[in-house]
Formats: sequence, structure tokens, C-alpha cells
Amino acid sequence: MSKADIVRAHSAQGAGIATVYLTATAKLGFLPRRHDAADMWHHFSTMPTKQETWVAKHNGRIAAFLAMSPGWIDHLYVHPLAQNRGLGAALLTLAKRAAPKGLQLWTFRQNRGAQRFYERNGLTIAERTEGRRNEEHLPDLRYVWRPTEGL
Repeated sequence: MSKADIVRAHSAQGAGIATVYLTATAKLGFLPRRHDAADMWHHFSTMPTKQETWVAKHNGRIAAFLAMSPGWIDHLYVHPLAQNRGLGAALLTLAKRAAPKGLQLWTFRQNRGAQRFYERNGLTIAERTEGRRNEEHLPDLRYVWRPTEGL
């Protein structure tokens, strides 16, 4: 994948980001919807105006996105039809380069694919919870990456 395929998101790309999120999470099959579709659409479609967000394109369309805050990956989703093409890995590499002291993220224990992806890319489990602190109330894992663990 060429570097030109990843760009900083802007507000006009919000609909594409929302589509990736809603499609990817629906495909997981275990996430309860705590908000109606309109609220979710609004939240993710306005994300580029609220936090650092990057998009990866495949065949000219937004196929994955990364939203970050200092030291954290808040969201990293790849459209199911674009998975296994290196888009998630490219966005994760971008996040690692932006976080020279390391980064962390949460994922659900039921999301085995995400766990394999993060572990394959050098992240390790730092914490396991039963989900009392997350909005979905699902057991989750906090992963960390430190620069000494490799890019």
C-alpha cells in the first residue's frame, strides 16, 4: 500500500468514516447498540472535526480509519470487505510513529480477530476487565505498545 493512500481525515469524509464503523461493528455481531443509528452516524461523521483522524483508502473509497488522542488509539476499524489488505497495519504504524513514548488501546475480549492483529503487530495485554467501565459492559482488554517492543 502506498503512503498516498493514507490521509488526514477532513469533515467531508465523515460519512465514509461512519459507514466503515457501522459496517465493521455490525459484522462483529456481539456489540449491543447503546445509541440509535442516527446518533452513531452523527458521532462518527463529525469525528474528523473533533480529534485526530486518519483514513485509508482502497479503490478510491474510505476503507479504514484511525482516531487518536495523545498516547491512545481510540478507534481503529477496517471495513470487512477491505480486511487483510494491510490497511489496519498501515494505520497502526502511523499511530506508533505519532506516539514515540508508546500507546495503548482497548478491545473487547470477544473480538478475537482484533486480538490476533494487535499481538501480531507488537502490542501486549496490560489489563483485563469484566467491562464494568465501558459503555457496552462487555469484558475487555487494554493493550499497550512501547517503542522498545519494535515498530
